[in-house]
Amino acid sequence: MAAETGQVTNADLAMVCRQFATLTKADINILEILETLRAQTQNAFLREILEQVQEDVEMGHTLATSFSRYPNTFSPFFITMIREGELEGELDRAFDDLADHFETRMGETPDSRRPARAPIFDWEAAASAFQWIFIWTTALLGVCALGAGLIWYATPGDGGGPGLPGDPLPNVLIFIGIVMGLGVLLFTRGRRR
Repeated sequence: MAAETGQVTNADLAMVCRQFATLTKADINILEILETLRAQTQNAFLREILEQVQEDVEMGHTLATSFSRYPNTFSPFFITMIREGELEGELDRAFDDLADHFETRMGETPDSRRPARAPIFDWEAAASAFQWIFIWTTALLGVCALGAGLIWYATPGDGGGPGLPGDPLPNVLIFIGIVMGLGVLLFTRGRRR
């Protein structure tokens, strides 16, 4: 891991973000993008960070997690933008927005950093993972409730025929399944913007 002793300017970050956005739009693999950026950057410290980020991505880490290992170089704003871009499948837009942000701040000092004793555990990534686990669990329970209600109707009743449509329990199960399914659908559609 690179020691955080070097200096990365807003101009350096703007250039890297703009190139990353352009190469992402060209459908180039993220590992190849990181290799290209590493070869093109003039800042030796940033080049070392990009090499470490590339190694992390090769090992299966997300870009946001890889960049978050350098809190003195990449602000929480930067990490959040990358994480949202990864979740929404719009990394090109996220890097374009970041490039615009850093280009307007070229003459200023780099963005404020996290405190030196920032926690190592990434709570935001954990909350995001828990959110998707909750969504999938809710979807699964909804499908189970809907299926149980429909199976109830399809099974023969006491008289040998299918269950009665007026039975309250299968109607409640079907209703709960539909409501849970619609909730999951609306929530996931709303997150994509």
